[in-house]
Amino acid sequence: MAGRPRFLCGVVEGFYGRPWSMEQRKLLFQWLKRWGLNCYMYAPKDELKHRLLWREPYTEHEAACMQSLIEAAQEQGVEFVFAISAGQDMVFSSAGDRLLLQQKLRQVAAMGCHSFALLFDDIDPCMCQADRDVFPSLAQAQASVANEVYRELDQPSIFLFCPTEYCSSLCSPSPSQSCYLLTLGQELLPGISVIWTGPKVVSQELSATLLEEVEGVLQRRPIIWDNLYANDYDCRRVFLGPYTGRAPGLMPRLRGLLLNPNCELQANFIPIHTLGSWFRSELGSCAHSDHAGKETAAALGDSQGPQEGSYSPQEALELALHDWVAEINRQALEPVSMQVPEGLPPCSFLPGGRTPGQPSISLKGGTRLQPSTAGGQEVMPDAQPHDSVPSVADQDGPEPCSVAPGEGRKKVTSEPEKGSESRTPTGGRQSPTGDGDQLTTGSRESCEPSSALPSTAGSAQSTGTSVATETLHSPGPPMCCSNGANTSQNLPLPTSDARTGGGSSPQPPSSTQTEVSRADMPPKPPGPGACTSPGPPAPLTDEVGASPGPTAPLTPEETGSSPMALLTLEEAGSGPTVLLTPKEARTSPTAPLTPEEARFSPMASLTLGEVQMLVELFYLPYHHGPLAQHLLEHFRWLRANSLSVGVPATAPDDCEGMQWRGRAQSFQLLCAQTCRLHSHFVSSASRALLYDLHPYLWDIRNMLLAASAFVLWLDGHLLCDPDPKGTWGSCFGWCQSITAPILLGGDAEPWARRGGLFGELQALLPVGNSCDLFCHPPPLFPSSQLYLLHPLLPPDKGELYRMCQESLNCDPKVAEILAAYPDLLGDRLLGSFLSLSPEYTFVLEDEGGPCGYAAGALCAEGFLQQRDSSWLPAMRHKYPRDLGAGAPALGQDALEEALLFFHTEPPAVPLPVLRRFPSLVQLGTAPRVLDVGASRSLAICLLSALRANGSRGVFCQVSAADQQQLSFYSKLGFVALPVAWGISPGARLLGRLL
Repeated sequence: MAGRPRFLCGVVEGFYGRPWSMEQRKLLFQWLKRWGLNCYMYAPKDELKHRLLWREPYTEHEAACMQSLIEAAQEQGVEFVFAISAGQDMVFSSAGDRLLLQQKLRQVAAMGCHSFALLFDDIDPCMCQADRDVFPSLAQAQASVANEVYRELDQPSIFLFCPTEYCSSLCSPSPSQSCYLLTLGQELLPGISVIWTGPKVVSQELSATLLEEVEGVLQRRPIIWDNLYANDYDCRRVFLGPYTGRAPGLMPRLRGLLLNPNCELQANFIPIHTLGSWFRSELGSCAHSDHAGKETAAALGDSQGPQEGSYSPQEALELALHDWVAEINRQALEPVSMQVPEGLPPCSFLPGGRTPGQPSISLKGGTRLQPSTAGGQEVMPDAQPHDSVPSVADQDGPEPCSVAPGEGRKKVTSEPEKGSESRTPTGGRQSPTGDGDQLTTGSRESCEPSSALPSTAGSAQSTGTSVATETLHSPGPPMCCSNGANTSQNLPLPTSDARTGGGSSPQPPSSTQTEVSRADMPPKPPGPGACTSPGPPAPLTDEVGASPGPTAPLTPEETGSSPMALLTLEEAGSGPTVLLTPKEARTSPTAPLTPEEARFSPMASLTLGEVQMLVELFYLPYHHGPLAQHLLEHFRWLRANSLSVGVPATAPDDCEGMQWRGRAQSFQLLCAQTCRLHSHFVSSASRALLYDLHPYLWDIRNMLLAASAFVLWLDGHLLCDPDPKGTWGSCFGWCQSITAPILLGGDAEPWARRGGLFGELQALLPVGNSCDLFCHPPPLFPSSQLYLLHPLLPPDKGELYRMCQESLNCDPKVAEILAAYPDLLGDRLLGSFLSLSPEYTFVLEDEGGPCGYAAGALCAEGFLQQRDSSWLPAMRHKYPRDLGAGAPALGQDALEEALLFFHTEPPAVPLPVLRRFPSLVQLGTAPRVLDVGASRSLAICLLSALRANGSRGVFCQVSAADQQQLSFYSKLGFVALPVAWGISPGARLLGRLL
């Protein structure tokens, strides 16, 4: 090989989970070409014939698909590297296994592939007895196999080797003293390049100094397998932030760099786009270095865009955001047709990239609302997913590039290529991939939605869509108020409708301890196919008072208009937080349009500000974006200072209370904005993007619904001096002492912090450490419905009663009785809670008004005694016993059940139940609530309120025949109690410890 080999920079499909489809890979090749990248490695861990069944040759059909893929890569100027993982069960000393490996690679070489990789990652380092008899060490056994295969393939110019010790943390005791690596460096032939992931499996930073040590041990420059964006270790995390944490000047120390990205292809637009910016910046730096050689200049000629200037992740992100907005909205404008791969039912499309076995969920229509009915259906009847696959647009120009990781370095923004603003994407739609595109034999069938081919690079304005530029940062907390300012009183229940400006404001529970960490045990670390990433915005931290990284300050104009800016004390006033109904949210300036409005409006496209919000919610493994950091900061501060608005109030002049309410208002606005983002995303995104990213955004939406309502509840409902054995603060202190040694290590891999933003928000709730109990799959058909969750307000009673009555289908005779007694069903389901325990009632609203409730009693024993002694006698007087007498009719059973409840002496709850589970809960939703996430948020909020005031357990009554409710409660951690209770013999008591 004359001169220095070409630097490889691109993508490795090396994650665990469902492999990408052939069409998705071909889309990826176009992205790589457009952004100046030159390499793709085929290494999907769960493709059977890559790893588990590596000995089996490809069938004729599979070989044809593979050859088509290789040719597609070559057409785009992308180097196709075929990788095989044979280390799990290979007998290195077996001539048969060696021959099968060589035959498999020769078969792929005959398809036109010229580059190969042999992977020995994530395997048992112990050799079998037959190998120990032949080889003195694992390194010598692997090197022997690799050298033989390399020679058999006529020493290809690109032949990669992934060692079992592929990062510093896996080396014993260190890379420079690792006998395994030292042996590999001596034994491997010089033409074989070695793969390395950096200091850790998911390396936060890569520097030239760290790579010098590895280069010395391996006696060759390594090729980086970069797990910056790999998310296969955590089903609740996806990473959309810019490529960062890689020091400038790495290229002279490397043979190449391959990014192992998110499992969801559509989530990788910004990661790969910014990788291209980094690569062009590095090439530009090398072009001016004496040691770079003519080869670098040739590589520069093939790449797109200007080359000078150091890499800035923030500038690269801004360029990528504009291009992604244009691409998202161009895809959304394509004609839509729901096409199903052959042999699959219409609802078998999977919402995520790694849950292929999820069953579809059928809708069970209900005609009556029962005391514990929580909507669990997950079907959207009017779902409109998009599926657009346009052809390649004009790609004669590159994306602009500019970048530089690190503070204080010179930042140079490259000028965009001439004519880039005038380019318009064109192309037609393609149908989704069929079953024949999968190479996996006997593995799960792929039903990945077909992806849209990328439009040409350019500014968002080229699409003709509007681009919002609202600022997404908020300033610090409000300053203390002056003496004599108006203050609101803390009442057990809000005294005015918050939807009209008089509701109670939110506030988190009090706690001065540091934030609790989740006690999830880390899973088995992934191989080189796991993720890594640093980032400037906001490092993950477990300090209650932690502040985010530096963010751009707001101008006075931006401060006045930004929806994320904290309110001033004058704006917050002494009144509680103002709630917007879903209808009002729709009409607010930042609210997305309804699906009906979107059909007739050209302004329905996602804006730049909304896409930026999406990126900041799901940023990088070790760093939160500004929006996510602001949410966490507000919630931590509100939780730590919640006693200032507790009962009784601790601040006589209520100065602290006003400051708390101002910050609570800001938190409410952030939550509302994120919920609107979810709604608009569902109604505007293409099908491919929707099904890749919706599960993550849905999770965050649900958690913010619960957190926002809980903060509202804290203002005036948190007991400042409950039972010291059951306080919320004690709960957090106990959990902190248990989990801190496990999860707070600075050297921990990112899978030690499960769930990302979702997990951290949930850990701040009083029941957050039971996060694994709140496990519901995302809906197969996403809904754009806007929900609002808040504590009970005075006007809610009448609307909830109407909801209870409207949920019952009945004949005219029963309807006539209900017209004469309109409160009958409401009193049966909710009356006792609204009369005796209104402070533990939460209301779920959609655009049609209240559609669900969660009610509870902190002390069930006292609540039941008061109900039996005073409330039930009043109900017996209000509703005569013979009111429901008559012939059987539709709705008659519900009427008779309510009257039976009022006029029958209720059985006593067993004392052991009341001692172990002192609180009573009840949930109900209208039949129109099809999103189980909203019901889950209701439950989380109520349980958090009860736990915050000292409850250590809750119980509820559910009909034994209601399998949907039994399943719903079981996923919240409820278990059947071995006692009988209730009027109905089929009733069951379920309990859950808090």
